[in-house]
Amino acid sequence: MASGKELGRTDPSNHSSITPNSIEIKPFKNKKSISWDLPPSKSHAIRTLFLASQSQKSIEIIGINNSGNDVNSMKNCLIQLGVKMEKLDFHGNVSSLGKELIGDEVSSIIIHGVGKNGFKKPDGRLDVGNSGTTLRLISILCSRFDFEVIIDGDMSIRSRDTKSLWNSMTDSGVKISYLEEESRLPVKIHGPWFSQKKNKKLVLDVSKSSQPISAWILSSSALENELEIEFDGVPVSNRHWKLSLEMCNSNGANIVFNENSLKIKPWELDLKSKIEIPKDASMVSFAMLAASYLDVPIKVIGWPNKEDCIGHEVLFDISESVGIKWLNSNLTKFSDSNHIDVDITNCNDIITPLSLMLALASGGKISGALHTSFKESNRLKSTKILIESFGMKCDLLQDGLFIPGNQVPVRPKNLVNTFGDHRVFMSAYILGCCVGAIIDGDGLHKIADERFVERISKLY
Repeated sequence: MASGKELGRTDPSNHSSITPNSIEIKPFKNKKSISWDLPPSKSHAIRTLFLASQSQKSIEIIGINNSGNDVNSMKNCLIQLGVKMEKLDFHGNVSSLGKELIGDEVSSIIIHGVGKNGFKKPDGRLDVGNSGTTLRLISILCSRFDFEVIIDGDMSIRSRDTKSLWNSMTDSGVKISYLEEESRLPVKIHGPWFSQKKNKKLVLDVSKSSQPISAWILSSSALENELEIEFDGVPVSNRHWKLSLEMCNSNGANIVFNENSLKIKPWELDLKSKIEIPKDASMVSFAMLAASYLDVPIKVIGWPNKEDCIGHEVLFDISESVGIKWLNSNLTKFSDSNHIDVDITNCNDIITPLSLMLALASGGKISGALHTSFKESNRLKSTKILIESFGMKCDLLQDGLFIPGNQVPVRPKNLVNTFGDHRVFMSAYILGCCVGAIIDGDGLHKIADERFVERISKLY
């Protein structure tokens, strides 16, 4: 990691606008190329950890190092529930894996699964950190147990309304107690599910998030009877819950999807002994924004296969329309661009960097984005505010944004609010590298991409 001085950090005592949690970004100096190694896919890593913990055998997971705080939150929750994990370094040495981040020195990790019934009552609260995926998956897992579990997270995750998740659990016979605020963390969960319920059918609100679908699917190897899940509303982020479906069906399950429902029969989990985590395709959006706005050549390392892109292959498809030449793994800026409409129903994570790319190019409209309102921040509003902070314009639509094109960012006069959202922070950081800015949320990138700042620092 580069030093603060190299990144243009300023001592908080020297600037009235800076807080202990903010950072000043100064315009970069060197117009040279950057190698942009994509981080591991959070979606794949969290799901793989979760399934491996339920296995009857030991599973080696490759390519999970430097996967960020969200993956670490899932790992730590599973360890608290009695799952033993080890790390393997590049010299073949094996040692116990604790709460530390999975860093550069780790070649792979080994999960010693506890099966369906081997989880233990945790000491203290399970802390899901900032990870919405971990929250949903761990909550449904814990609803299987005949003991109390308290689940909590950071202030951002506490603010999320996850009522549909809790409702599905109470419908299965699980007892839920809210310790502070209705429908929000921290919560006390006391299962087991379906212990007294004859009706093995759930109605699940899927209009705001697909994660509850994934949570039930990925926990379903413990079912003793067939379960039907009926969808209430039009599901969003379909590629994410279908990833969960595919991972289960390729490892022992027979889960059938029929229009607006799932039928899950009892099944036995049978994972491969070695699993490799693909790279996160959504993170190429920041490489594209950097190539476009900073006008520096970028070589992308680790672009995954199409089946592992989870909807983010749209970034490749629209690259020329937003003024990016994508040749093999190389990204460069070019002058041509087009006004375009982009539906992000199945790739909501790209809304903020995509909006900025549209503003810098010929503009466009983003639709299918209503569910982004329920992420780490209300990304519809936080993206609009971010754009306006840099002196540009956009219009808020019912389910998206309209962004005029050919806009020129200017240095913000005030501290840039990134709303505790790592994707808003990373987008603001890139803009600041050209015009300068003081932004809050220093370190937020570590939630998903530990090396983000390190890459950018090469421009200084």
